[in-house]
Amino acid sequence: MDRAVRIALLAVTAVFATAATAQAQAQYTRCENAGDATVVEVSVATCDEARAVAATLATQPAASSEAVLRATGWSPLRAAASQNATRYDLVAIRGHAALRLRRRGAAPDLDGWTAGRELVFARGRLVGGKPPPSGAALCTSAFLIQLGGRSGGLSAAHCGGTRRDGTTNRRNAALRRPPQPGIVVGRVQRNVARSRPLDALVLPVPSGAGRPSAAVVDRGVSRPPWFVAGSARPLLGRRICFTGRTSGIDNCGRIVRSYRGTRLPCTTITGRQGDSGGPVYTAPAADGTVRAVGITTLVFGLLQKMCFTPLQPVLSALNATLVTAAAG
Repeated sequence: MDRAVRIALLAVTAVFATAATAQAQAQYTRCENAGDATVVEVSVATCDEARAVAATLATQPAASSEAVLRATGWSPLRAAASQNATRYDLVAIRGHAALRLRRRGAAPDLDGWTAGRELVFARGRLVGGKPPPSGAALCTSAFLIQLGGRSGGLSAAHCGGTRRDGTTNRRNAALRRPPQPGIVVGRVQRNVARSRPLDALVLPVPSGAGRPSAAVVDRGVSRPPWFVAGSARPLLGRRICFTGRTSGIDNCGRIVRSYRGTRLPCTTITGRQGDSGGPVYTAPAADGTVRAVGITTLVFGLLQKMCFTPLQPVLSALNATLVTAAAG
C-alpha cells in the first residue's frame, strides 16, 4: 500500500476512534441502583465509586447532600426536581468526571452558575419564584471568570441593554430554573459595551451554601456537562458548538467569514432569540473538555446564522481570567 494512503487511513481511523470516545463521554453509564437511589449514572468514573456515594447519601437527609458530596470528594453541581416533584436528580463533578443520582423526595435547594443556563434580565426588582416584570429579556449564561479577586459570569451586553447615557437598562438578573423558583444573582457588575464595541457584560455569581459555581457547560441533568479546559481563538473554519436557552445544547458547525453588516465571526449554525449570551466553545474532545471561544451575540440574515463576540478581547477589556475545570 502506498505510504500516503496508509497515513490517510491512519488519520481517518484516529478521527473515528476519537469521535467514538467523545460520544461515549457525552452520555452517562448506567450503574446498579444503590441505597435509596433509583438511578445511578456516572461518566469518567467507576460504578463502584458512584454506588459508594449513593450509599453514603442514603444515610443522610437531603438537606445534607452538599456536605456529604464534598466529604466524599465530589463537588455538587445542581439538584433538579422531577415533573411530579416526588423525585429529584442530583448532579456532582470531580475533576472531569460526573455523577448523577435520582432519589426519592423533595429536591434540596442546590444550584448555581454554569454556562448555558437560562437568564432573565429586568429593569425592576426580581423575586425568586415570581413572574418576571414587564419588559424582561430572556438570555443565556456564558463562562465563569475571575475579575478583581472575585468570580463573575459572562453574558451578552444587549441582554441588559445600554441607554443613551451609557447606563444599563435591564440591570437586574436572575438564573431561571423552571419549574423551581429562580435564583436572583443581582445587578450587572460591568457592561463592556459602555466603553468597547464588545457585546459582553459581567454578572455576580451566587455563592454560599447551596450555591456552587463551576467551569462547565450545562447539558441538563440527563447528560454529563462539558468541562471548560481553556480558551481558543475563533479561527476561520474551526469547528465549534454553542448552547442556548432556546436552541438547546450542542448546536455545532464551523466558523465562516463575517457576513455583510457585521465584523463579528459568524458560523454555519442556526441561532434563535434567547440564545444571546450563551457559550460558544470548541467541539468536545474525547475527555469531555471544551475550550471557550466566545459569547453568542446575534443571528444574521434570512437563515439566522449565529454570530458571536470572541472571548479574548472581552477578557482583555475586563483584565479578567477565564476560570477552568481542573483535571482530577
